[in-house]
Amino acid sequence: MVLTLCLLALASLLYAKPILDTPSAVKKFPFIKYHEVWKGTPAQDDDTAIPDVVITYGNSESKRAVSVAGEIAYYLGQWTDDPGMNPRLVRKGRTPSIILPLERAFATGKNMILIGIQNPIVKKLGITFRGPTLKVVDWKGRKVLIVGGRNPQEIFSAGRFLARRIIGFKAGAYRTFFSFVKLRGMIEKGELHSALMLLKDPAGVSACGKNLSLAAPMVLKFPKDVKKVVKRRNEILYTLLASALKDGNQEEARRLWKKAMITCYQCHQGLGIQRLRKFVPSDVYHSKHQRIAADWGLDCRSCHERITEIRGY
Repeated sequence: MVLTLCLLALASLLYAKPILDTPSAVKKFPFIKYHEVWKGTPAQDDDTAIPDVVITYGNSESKRAVSVAGEIAYYLGQWTDDPGMNPRLVRKGRTPSIILPLERAFATGKNMILIGIQNPIVKKLGITFRGPTLKVVDWKGRKVLIVGGRNPQEIFSAGRFLARRIIGFKAGAYRTFFSFVKLRGMIEKGELHSALMLLKDPAGVSACGKNLSLAAPMVLKFPKDVKKVVKRRNEILYTLLASALKDGNQEEARRLWKKAMITCYQCHQGLGIQRLRKFVPSDVYHSKHQRIAADWGLDCRSCHERITEIRGY
């Protein structure tokens, strides 16, 4: 137990929170969008998550600072479903690039994650840094998330926090959320074995496992009533619901799914306990759950009732 606490404390120090100069803008930054891919082929899809950013840096930026670009790209890849390819680009021998030098990145017209301080945007805006920093600015018609600091190590630290604690966390959260909605649809259609597999899948409902690991230092500080809700949620979802699905009990599975949803609401909306989600999430990301529900023949009233009737973002 002592070793575990020490490791958690060490993890907290390694990923200490940088300065969020524009916290709401950082959390709502348009990292991805839902878009049409593979138009004109049998694989065409109109609602695929693709990157809405390019990761970039100045020509004279240090290797240490730029080295974090790969980690940011990796976690962004965990969130997206496709890089945004289409047959026209493939015929031309081109595939989308997520990491580009600043001149080429700007030419794409996309929002940018800008690593470092050796670039004209930071210099022209006169931005200074007091430590590892994430800051969103508007620059010539696009959003730019600046990953800054006073030196290459601070820039690297800010970039790693962005990758693991913001983008990585969002990737796990939305995969879990959308899988949870899909789980409800599977229960409604009587596809209970598939629902059980989705519940166990590390990239499905259990995608929140990575988030729980990242949040471990914070969980230690939660009030007792919050810890009780988290424990109850895990019992319902991974023990009771799993057992009902395994036994083929559709009605019990439906009832337990709704009970699990109440525990989600308690933490996200602050129902009866301290609210853990401190900001309103982006409806661009969040609203996809409505389209997933509709694909399974569900409407808002299928899931939202009584204590969970509160809708919106």
